[in-house]
Amino acid sequence: MADILRVAMDQPLKTRIMYKANLSHRQLMGYLNRLVEMGLLAVVADPTDGRSRYRLTEKGLQFLKDYAKLDRLLSQR
Repeated sequence: MADILRVAMDQPLKTRIMYKANLSHRQLMGYLNRLVEMGLLAVVADPTDGRSRYRLTEKGLQFLKDYAKLDRLLSQR
């Protein structure tokens, strides 16, 4: 999930997220739906072509910060 959120900082299309996070389409759709439901990602329409892009929300950014902090704490052991 953290990989998806990191990729979403650039407001990508779902294909880019799928490749960057190394997920199958089925896995990606499950994660994207869950992240949107949790309020960590938002779906926005691209003004030029209308395709859906995924944007990291403030809540998603806070999650990434907390995740990084936890990862640092756990790696110190």
